[in-house]
Amino acid sequence: MTQTRIVNQGNRRWQQAGVSLLELMITLAIGLVLVAMAAPLVNTTISVYRLRGAGGNYANLLQQTRMRAVANDRYYTVYASTSPGSVAAWAGMNAFADINLQGGANGFYTTAQPSDLGVVFNHAAIVLQPQGAAPNVNNLYNQFMPGIALGAVNINPNTWSAANLSAVTFGPRGLPCYTVAAPPPGGAGTCLYTFNTAAGPQPVAFEIFLQNRQTGAWEAITVNPSGRVREWRFNTSNASWQPLD
Repeated sequence: MTQTRIVNQGNRRWQQAGVSLLELMITLAIGLVLVAMAAPLVNTTISVYRLRGAGGNYANLLQQTRMRAVANDRYYTVYASTSPGSVAAWAGMNAFADINLQGGANGFYTTAQPSDLGVVFNHAAIVLQPQGAAPNVNNLYNQFMPGIALGAVNINPNTWSAANLSAVTFGPRGLPCYTVAAPPPGGAGTCLYTFNTAAGPQPVAFEIFLQNRQTGAWEAITVNPSGRVREWRFNTSNASWQPLD
């Protein structure tokens, strides 16, 4: 006799995979909180990158120009500005080396051969600032020119440059120099390695300051009398400048 086994499945509970609407809403809420917490950190990182990128690009431009001055046995000027008018006139460049020897107090960027060396940085956020607006400039001076008394070196002697514009010059020795007046077209004139004062000749150096106006952070690029180019950041916690290279 054959027996038939009947399995009753009526009382079994079948479970379905998935999440409820409440669980989904909780997950979304947690995600939004995490995004809100991360946003300031992301914005800060972007701001730091913009300032460091601007300073690094400008410092590299100075180094390239210095080497070009030695190779070509002549002086060259690096113009820099964040003024919208200058940037527009310079084909969108914030800084460039006048390899084409256009000269002038305002500079003139041209792509004629040999091409100018130029860089672009975010001038909507990053601005050039005068030395008088920068914090604790004496601390910076003492670090990039240790052992040299304040006032013994002439800083930023190219006073002929237009307002809101920085002009750094390098001579054929690869050292910073200055021109008495704006460089004439064609590269005529002389770039002097010392600045004559009543107390005697002074070596020449340059300080250029950049600020992120969204965060207030500062960076500086210096050229000492021996031609060394360095980047610095201002540490607000101890009100001092720290080298980046």
